[in-house]
Amino acid sequence: MTFSTIIFLIFIGIISGIINSIIGMASLISYPALISVGIPPVLANASNTVALISSGISSTLSSLKELRGHWKQVTPVILLNAIGGLIGSVLLLHSSNAAFSKIIPFLIFFAACSILIPKKPKLEQNKKSNGLFFEYLILGLVGIYVGYFGAGAGVIMIAVLSRISESPYNVYNATRNVATLASNLVASIIFILVANLYWKEIIILAIGLFIGGFIGPKIVRYIPTKIMKNGVGIFAIFLSIYLFIKAFF
Repeated sequence: MTFSTIIFLIFIGIISGIINSIIGMASLISYPALISVGIPPVLANASNTVALISSGISSTLSSLKELRGHWKQVTPVILLNAIGGLIGSVLLLHSSNAAFSKIIPFLIFFAACSILIPKKPKLEQNKKSNGLFFEYLILGLVGIYVGYFGAGAGVIMIAVLSRISESPYNVYNATRNVATLASNLVASIIFILVANLYWKEIIILAIGLFIGGFIGPKIVRYIPTKIMKNGVGIFAIFLSIYLFIKAFF
């Protein structure tokens, strides 16, 4: 591995780690970077998941202030994502990424709409316990997608958490960070046991991801919830358009 490749992967890792801990889009940057240095697609996907553990750890450590007092709400989300990560990792090892490429643009677009559309009043919201069950079910499905590939999963999870949580953005973003860590951790155990991973690239990328993952939550802490939600929603709309063009044209 050349010195320029090392610097490239560390730089990509830092940028991906910051983005991952703010909105959860790291794979859109880190996965193509691993492809560009010569790693085959499925193994790049698996290697990327393992490297992302470092970002998850640092962003969780950096988010402990936001998580304090919310663990009762966070724990079910963690469990759902851990189970989903196990299922998603098994799916990845027996398939390719092509199946999701045509579905994800639509999921991200609807997630963007969910983020941008104001929630209904709390009294009316409480009448819909079935809706709450459905939203937790979606979180489990997102966990499967995180274990399978994960690009754009952060936006979908933020969309769901924004509907079921009364907390500000920095709190449910912290919830997303720790839940995604659980999903990636379980998936990574499967990948480590059965796949031939590219450990040199993983370690170098993970260094950058750890740095970026620690920085991201500190940035979110100082940005108002409304600005973060609207920014994420608008970004997600453009992302869905980009992924739609890439998948269908």
